Amino acid sequence: MIDTAPNHKTSPMKRMLVMMLAAGVALVIAYSAAEISHLSSFWISEAGAPDFFREPINLALGLAGLLVWQKLSRLPDQTPPLWGSPALGLGWGWLVGCALPGIALLGLVLLQAGAFEGRPFALAALIIPIPSILIHAMAEQCVVRGIAQRAGQAAFGPLAGIGLAALTFCALQTIQGYSSLWHMANSALFGAALGFLALGRGGIWAAITGHAGWTWLETSWIGDAVTFQKNGGFWAGAGPDSYGSPVFSLVLILFLALMGTGQALQAAKEK
Repeated sequence: MIDTAPNHKTSPMKRMLVMMLAAGVALVIAYSAAEISHLSSFWISEAGAPDFFREPINLALGLAGLLVWQKLSRLPDQTPPLWGSPALGLGWGWLVGCALPGIALLGLVLLQAGAFEGRPFALAALIIPIPSILIHAMAEQCVVRGIAQRAGQAAFGPLAGIGLAALTFCALQTIQGYSSLWHMANSALFGAALGFLALGRGGIWAAITGHAGWTWLETSWIGDAVTFQKNGGFWAGAGPDSYGSPVFSLVLILFLALMGTGQALQAAKEK
């Protein structure tokens, strides 16, 4: 058994080691699940079957890893972040997940670092990818939030949980190929934003749909409904969308400041 239960008598060094272990386990599970599901879907498609099994396999492996970790650890089931309200999480998380990169893209336009161009599209092209995107986001967030963030929360409190999960999410995105400076910065900042969402009433569901809304806007909406052309320069950053832009960093920092202020005010009221 791995003793990850919060215990104020445990030395800070031991709690730090437990946090590092949890982050490493979460990273290995999430990355391995993605790679195994990719290979499995390739073999299935090579055998002539439809290629829509990748994300369900990814989710199944992620949930299995989370369940094994929960069984091996002694962390109480009620350690935040909890799953929360599905209805509130799905609505609020999706709204935030779409709004943050959307605001960054508008900022790029205002700074003359990019421009939108509309294109004809079918509504189905925007709707059909949503289930797959949601499953993919759930596969990653259930592991990052359920293992890394809970371990940090149990060891040193909510900010430690958010920070540990943010670094875990950043490491996962980096080894998946988003390795430019601004991609890594935005992965960490967005991971922290999802951590704040997960501690709200929407719970882990809000983190899942926040991740999904971001992915949908940057991969499905851009490309199917509009194109976004960057004009180069510092503010454009790397890549074709807002993810590699310092403008997205500024939007995320502002969001984190607002969320942190809200948490502080709430804590002051409770006292």
